[in-house]
Amino acid sequence: MKFIVIISLFFASILFADSSSLTEEEKQWIKNNEVRIGLSELYPLTYINKDTQMDGFVSDILKLIIKKYNINTKITKVKQAAIPLAIKENRIDIAPIINNEKIENTLGVYSSEILQIKRVLFVKKEDKSIKSFNDLKGKKIAVVNQLGTIPHIKKKYINIKVERTNNIKESVQKLLAGEVNALVASPIIIQEYLEENLIIDLKAMPLITFEPSKLYFFTSKDKTYLQSILEKGLNSISIKEEKELFDKWFLKDLANLPIIFTKEEINYLDKRTNIKLCVDPDWMPYEKIENHKHIGIVADYMKNFEKKIGVPLKLIETKDWTQALDFMKTRRCDVLSFVMDIESRRGYMNFTKPYVTAPLVLVTKRNVSFISDLKDLTNKRIGIQKNFAYNEIIRNKYPDLEIVDVEHLRAGLKKVERGEIFGQVTTHLNVAYAFQEEFYGSLQISGKFDERWQLSVGIRNDDPILLNIFEKVVNSISEETRQKIISKWVTVKYEKSIDYKLFWSIIGFLSFILLLILYTYLVQHRYIKKLKKAKEEIEVLNSTLEDKVQLRTRELELSNKKLKLKTSELENLNNNLDTKIKEEINNRKKQEQLLIQQSKLAEMGEMISMIAHQWRQPLSALSTIIQNIHLRHSLNKLDKEYLDKQRVLSNALTEKMSITIDDFRNFFKPNKEKHTFSIKDAIHQTIFLIDDSFKSHNIKIESEISDDITIYGFKNELSQVLLNILTNSKDAFLEKNIESPYIKIKTKHLQTHIKILISDNAGGINESIINKIFEPYFTTKDSYNGTGLGLYMSKMIIEQNMQGQLSAKNIQDGVQFSIYIPINLK
Repeated sequence: MKFIVIISLFFASILFADSSSLTEEEKQWIKNNEVRIGLSELYPLTYINKDTQMDGFVSDILKLIIKKYNINTKITKVKQAAIPLAIKENRIDIAPIINNEKIENTLGVYSSEILQIKRVLFVKKEDKSIKSFNDLKGKKIAVVNQLGTIPHIKKKYINIKVERTNNIKESVQKLLAGEVNALVASPIIIQEYLEENLIIDLKAMPLITFEPSKLYFFTSKDKTYLQSILEKGLNSISIKEEKELFDKWFLKDLANLPIIFTKEEINYLDKRTNIKLCVDPDWMPYEKIENHKHIGIVADYMKNFEKKIGVPLKLIETKDWTQALDFMKTRRCDVLSFVMDIESRRGYMNFTKPYVTAPLVLVTKRNVSFISDLKDLTNKRIGIQKNFAYNEIIRNKYPDLEIVDVEHLRAGLKKVERGEIFGQVTTHLNVAYAFQEEFYGSLQISGKFDERWQLSVGIRNDDPILLNIFEKVVNSISEETRQKIISKWVTVKYEKSIDYKLFWSIIGFLSFILLLILYTYLVQHRYIKKLKKAKEEIEVLNSTLEDKVQLRTRELELSNKKLKLKTSELENLNNNLDTKIKEEINNRKKQEQLLIQQSKLAEMGEMISMIAHQWRQPLSALSTIIQNIHLRHSLNKLDKEYLDKQRVLSNALTEKMSITIDDFRNFFKPNKEKHTFSIKDAIHQTIFLIDDSFKSHNIKIESEISDDITIYGFKNELSQVLLNILTNSKDAFLEKNIESPYIKIKTKHLQTHIKILISDNAGGINESIINKIFEPYFTTKDSYNGTGLGLYMSKMIIEQNMQGQLSAKNIQDGVQFSIYIPINLK
């Protein structure tokens, strides 16, 4: 449930606006006095925590002042309704207070207003009878007895029956029990109670609101020094400190920092009769000039900004976007409403932080396959609007693309329709707006890219004060405001309904994949624990086996010399010794098999990452299919033929993902029997499995296969050796941040052997350790990233299982691994 709460915070000085420094009299007063604070239980504003310390948003404000001036304090717990009496009886000196009608001024002095909290009506979820204030006539409403609250409601809403309660808990219980029809509360106060007690049967009625509760500090009339110290302390709190408190205590969609202009900024705005505004005259749904008026999403933002700065924004009409940029260069405009920060514009504009982010999409003809990366469009003619920021960015980032300047989005889409260009780059909202009017039958969204339009307010660069003002209004935009503006121009017009069946199907499928990965991780973790134990046992066995053999041999020699055992007894002893040694050797072989399994399990983490890279393109394509179906459905253009075609495409993509899983599963199946296989196929299979993963790190793999040699042996084991060597190279590239990384795989056909050479440019291996890299448990990686078994197992596979040879040597800029395998391996 989302609550719409308007909270405005400002610290404005009443008596001491220009200074937060204390006088000598005030400093002396602090030394000689203890300040008694009356604290109420109003989470998250004020409360006493489990450590019996004051806590909450208001308490943190007090703590800043207390720390700044080193004030001695004492906390007293006081109910809200009892605060006036506690002040009158001199039991407390200061109290944070929420009220609509202030305590009589004869008791003390109020600080500057600190906080306003909007209060809304809550009803039971199933209650459909209350939708507006008119429906509250004759109804019983629970209201917590706070200072001034109940008299105010009774006076303003005479038809409502007010039920007085002592706290939020009592109000909620009365509503759940049916004793009242509704309750009035601030969402930020009721929220904690509902969450702690798992109450989900209530709903907020955000359109039925009451006058906001106001928060002040109230100081006893006899404490004049304390009054001035408190006010100076409030003035000393910085905007950064205020923001930190908001982030700590309030959800971002429930609280907004106010705009606090400096004196210089206020004087600047007072002198301005208007601020000249330039816009893009035709870029809907973001903005447009229609009948001499600025309309669209951005126009609504500008109206919000205009209201906050208090100076009219005067629209300067232009014929196109290029002219709007020219007007900013020549200072005919002060502000450009919606623009991206790029180097070429910084000579005449400054930029606020982005307030709208728009993903880039590619629009093509309907017969085009899905595209997940702009790199895949090499040598294609792509349209981008002239003088748009991404025209310049994409030209620089993708020099192989052929960029065509178009004057307007509609002109670009028509070129796509006529086949003059391959596709048009724009944003999803722009194309949705264009599809609503035309193009829906001939064009489609064929790709969604990682690149995004980051759009800011542009300010002429000779006016730094105006930049600071707009930076503040941009920072003040609430999530509520964003949602209202987007809903007005997008949700209502384009998102009338959603295909939830398809949505939940996709979510279910992705959830299954996540569970599969989690299960694989848990199995791997359990096996690694077992194998670590086996490793320890092997180490003990290795350390004791030789000693046992030597001891037994010495015992035999001693027995022969001293006891002159009979030949038959000696033979029996030797036989027993041979049996023991064979048993130990067999046990060691079993443990080595466990090591092989451990090595494979250690590789599974890398494999899961590779699966993710293999799935990235089909998942992106599925996302694009869903967007196209959603778009056509919202425009009432979704026919059976189109839906069937998209279903076939979706099935093909999911089948491709399924085949990927089969490929990786078969890769890990142990070879039980030797068989004839192609060296070329083994190399290509390994490259296929890791290609997407390596491409994501810009690692290039080149292969030169001289002859396709067929040998008799274990194909999967050879692939695992290649995989170990390649992934070691990748790790070296990433660790050393190598520019233009590449790996080269070559084969040479000798008379009786096949030679496979794998070289890289990762800087090579330190000569002091290169002879140790094939030893078990030797690794240069930390314990989390390496087991030290990969190259050891690779050498065992090549030299023991395949009667070959595996070696490594440093070459210029890198290392080269050499694999020799007999062709007639039996």
